Amino acid sequence: MSEVRRRGVLRLLVSALLLSVAGCQVPAARAQPGPSVTSPGQDRRVAAADARLVAGDYDGADAAYRALAEARVPGGASHLSTLLAYENRFSDAVAAAQQGVELSADADSLARLTRALDWSEQVDAAVAAGARAVAARPTTALAHTFYSEALADSGQFAASVHQLELAESLPGDRHVQAEIDREWSNYYRALGDIQSELNYTELAIRAEPGFPERQLDLIRYEYGDQRTGAARTLADRLLAAHPKNYRLLLAAADAALSGGDTVRASSLYQAAAAIHADSAEAALGQAELAVAVSHDFAAAHDMVLQALRQNPGSAALYQYVRYLDLLLLGRDAAPDLAPLDPQPPPDVAAGRKTLLDHVNTIRSSLGLAAIREDPALDEAATAHAYYLLFNAGQQTTGADVSAEEASLPGFIGAAVLDRDRHFGYAGSRAAELVSNRFTPAGDAEGWLDGVFHRVPLLDRQTTSIGFGQAGLGPLVYAAADVGAATPAAGDPVMYPAANQRGVPAAFTGNEVPDPLPRDALTPTGYPITLQVGDSQKLAIGSGRLLGPDRKEVPSYTLGPGAPLGDGQWVLIPERPLGQGTYSVEVTGTVDGQNLTESWSFTVGP
Repeated sequence: MSEVRRRGVLRLLVSALLLSVAGCQVPAARAQPGPSVTSPGQDRRVAAADARLVAGDYDGADAAYRALAEARVPGGASHLSTLLAYENRFSDAVAAAQQGVELSADADSLARLTRALDWSEQVDAAVAAGARAVAARPTTALAHTFYSEALADSGQFAASVHQLELAESLPGDRHVQAEIDREWSNYYRALGDIQSELNYTELAIRAEPGFPERQLDLIRYEYGDQRTGAARTLADRLLAAHPKNYRLLLAAADAALSGGDTVRASSLYQAAAAIHADSAEAALGQAELAVAVSHDFAAAHDMVLQALRQNPGSAALYQYVRYLDLLLLGRDAAPDLAPLDPQPPPDVAAGRKTLLDHVNTIRSSLGLAAIREDPALDEAATAHAYYLLFNAGQQTTGADVSAEEASLPGFIGAAVLDRDRHFGYAGSRAAELVSNRFTPAGDAEGWLDGVFHRVPLLDRQTTSIGFGQAGLGPLVYAAADVGAATPAAGDPVMYPAANQRGVPAAFTGNEVPDPLPRDALTPTGYPITLQVGDSQKLAIGSGRLLGPDRKEVPSYTLGPGAPLGDGQWVLIPERPLGQGTYSVEVTGTVDGQNLTESWSFTVGP
């Protein structure tokens, strides 16, 4: 099962009703933004570091922000988080943003936490942070802008437009105006209006022509539109203005990789490596092209091992060498890794703990027993994530990305349970979840927000889990292998739970297999699930959702029975939910015995 989403790119098609919500055409001309204004109370040293960033001095801005954060200057850590998000360093971005909010929970810091969470694919958390940002006083245009981005990524398009309109009504400098234009561009991409998307991207460049990120957005657009020549020309122009800029070389290489321009990506990664010989990102980029395109596994191995020797603390390099040895070269990685670090870097264990804690927090709120981490499942999940990375572009989409093909490099076993047992799992039942989010917390959130992903995580018989992630830049694969005990009976588990608050409003789709009817429009409302024990047979007589006005909400229903299990039932509202308290009423039988369940939950902050 797979759920695929991309940072900052709204790919959902919405109904004609939402087209009227925007209510505006791309402006032919616009008044120039007013003079520069800083956030209320912003330290001048933070503003000076911002100026270095927008001029393209990423390393200088990074050093300045870190010095300010170390000195506990308000804004230092928060503004560092935005730079880290631009550089695809999402876990670090979230940590810096959280540090900034702990120091000063003002509108600017909360806004930057919103963006860091949203870009790291922790969208539900981003919406919650965005609501806090716009409620803080004094408010800022950037708070409304970044909140609009999180709302749009959560499928709440009308609310997103409203926040953008509020942002436009507030004072802001050219940077703020460019950010507003960027979000309008993403909004129109959601509607499939690529011309308006392009126009707003160009307006963002016009508002802030010196900031390389604006040019990079246009380069990504051109690659997405299959205009490789135009993308290359723009990249050449940008890099000529910023020679020897490691971060821009990486960003341009990542854009080329995402656009399938492997020749240009290779040359850009090589240029980045020439600037920083210990660069983990550049070495991984070159190695991935050697593996996935050229199948030159030995060259990839030597390249990454050399980078690891110069950067022994890199979890990404360590894991790449380990699984390249194991899956592609068929040999023990210990001789390569033991002289450098006999144990995996702590980042690996920390990511697994993050996912486990997130899932167990939800299970605890439902009265379910905690699940444990299983080292064999960790190995199996990570191996499959690397199998997907090593075969990027060949077997990364489709109805069953949990399967492996014997003809492809890195094959361990066709079925999940085969691979789990290969690595020492002793159980008799297992399932696998696959995601393309950037952080373990984002993976957990996305799986729990879905349908087919949620069910095994909230199953009473689930006992263990293993997690692994593989990726570079925008190319990320994560897998969780879930172990379960022998099927048994159990009381119903409902999610969202009774009296749960802060429930998301929408389900953005993109889940594989798709739980929605073929003619359904996305986004829909947030899925509601009910499941009993795996050994039981559930029959539903009636099930409905009542809105805050006590009227029935039009909904789709699924199960029990294939593609769900015999003890599972799902209700998905046809349209995103508004704020307020909703009630679920379900009647039926479990193994022939009467079942009646009713509970309420609240959508919104």
